[in-house]
Amino acid sequence: MKKLIVFVILFFISLNVYAVDVPACTDSEMTRLKEIANNVKFKTNYEIIEASEENHEIEVFYNIEIVNFDKNLKIHYTSKYDTEEEIIKSNTSKISNMLDGDSVTFKIYSYTTNLCTDEILKTVTVKLPSVNPYYYFNKEKCDNNPNFKYCKEFMDFDADFDTIDKEFEEFLNPSNNNSSGSNEHNNKNNVILWVISGVVLIILVSITTFIIIKKKKNDDL
Repeated sequence: MKKLIVFVILFFISLNVYAVDVPACTDSEMTRLKEIANNVKFKTNYEIIEASEENHEIEVFYNIEIVNFDKNLKIHYTSKYDTEEEIIKSNTSKISNMLDGDSVTFKIYSYTTNLCTDEILKTVTVKLPSVNPYYYFNKEKCDNNPNFKYCKEFMDFDADFDTIDKEFEEFLNPSNNNSSGSNEHNNKNNVILWVISGVVLIILVSITTFIIIKKKKNDDL
């Protein structure tokens, strides 16, 4: 019984010592930690792992580089495709093999030896845009024609390459479309001109006939 009492006393003494030894969380410390968190940057780049020009398909993976990841911080992150939370510390500088089209949410926490630890400091969402396979397989002509609507490096893509190629030809040669439209316009104008000419001719013939008949009647009188 005495041993138990001694153990309990020592336990509470150790708690008190721990409470005394751990520095308090001050406003200045929280300000410092938030400044450190604000310096963290997430840089993205992607790799084409596999490409099939025949099928017009590409397999893309993103890497996210974490810059200024301080030892006083830790990061929890989840993604649109994987909602299970992962925790990383400052010894991790890069996250690999993320899918394009994904969206990753990073929550930056304090990770200190004082009572400010485990406080959320900042939340950042990094979007990994879908890479456009048409751009990938047609880089040269797209770089020369950046205004063509399918020549964006990043875009949600759901189209047929043959159809796009036809649109691209029309984009390059708008005069063909204009000339076609111009021909139709000219044809319509010609039809209208012939109709007007016919009406005028009929009117002239009618007037001439009327004058001749009237003159003939006057001569008979």
